[in-house]
Amino acid sequence: MRRPSVRMLAPCFLVVAVALLALPASAAPSGHLEGYIPQAAHLSGRFNSFWTTDVWIYTESATRVHLWFNHEGRDNTDVQSVVLPLTGPVTFLPDILQNAFAVSATKGSIHYLADGQVEVVSRTWTPGKDGGSYGQVIYGIPVSMAAVPGAGPSGSLRMVVNETDGFRVNLGLANVTSSPVTVTVEVFTSDGQPAPGTSSLTMTLQAYDMQQKDDILAGLPAGQRQGLIVRASVSAGDGAIMSYLSVVDNTTNAANYQEAFRFGF
Repeated sequence: MRRPSVRMLAPCFLVVAVALLALPASAAPSGHLEGYIPQAAHLSGRFNSFWTTDVWIYTESATRVHLWFNHEGRDNTDVQSVVLPLTGPVTFLPDILQNAFAVSATKGSIHYLADGQVEVVSRTWTPGKDGGSYGQVIYGIPVSMAAVPGAGPSGSLRMVVNETDGFRVNLGLANVTSSPVTVTVEVFTSDGQPAPGTSSLTMTLQAYDMQQKDDILAGLPAGQRQGLIVRASVSAGDGAIMSYLSVVDNTTNAANYQEAFRFGF
């Protein structure tokens, strides 16, 4: 674990004590000390989209939290944290990459470590073409949910998706350790057979690295397939990973986020 620094977060955020927002139920266990938002952004995307990430921290017993931003595609071992005091039941951090970390035109993951129980929720969104906005809600994942080396098929991370015209499927991976890791990603049909076409890929992540592979079904023959299974496994190295899928409508940029799960712990 990286040593927390003493650089304090500038008071540019709004701390609010409000009722819980009407967000979907979390897949993660309630309340934890350390975890990751596996994807956060402040950058332009496809089809004239521009993505930013807002974060809410719900405090159960914590009084402060360390936050690290891990840039995509690099070794983030020496990244320093910002330290945020938690003075109310809910702390709202709009456009967290620019306001908390002073970075832009980038994406990555956010690592958090609190001194008490917290729930962390983010929304990564883009303005809509005709008004409003589109985006996806991502809950913070406790480090205990990561997939580790040697866990076997039951300890691999799984996601399910339909191959459908007009949508793109993006895969995200986050290394939650200081050890480099190689990840093998495979796509299977609903009967457990390898999907036709290019149905596997390998990605290497540096320490605390995050990477997103866009349009991972592009190597499959065009068509409609229901219930494809995407499996991500640690195939080399001592690191541990988290993963997600983001299914994005090419017309509206509306995104559907899915946290990976595993059967064995």
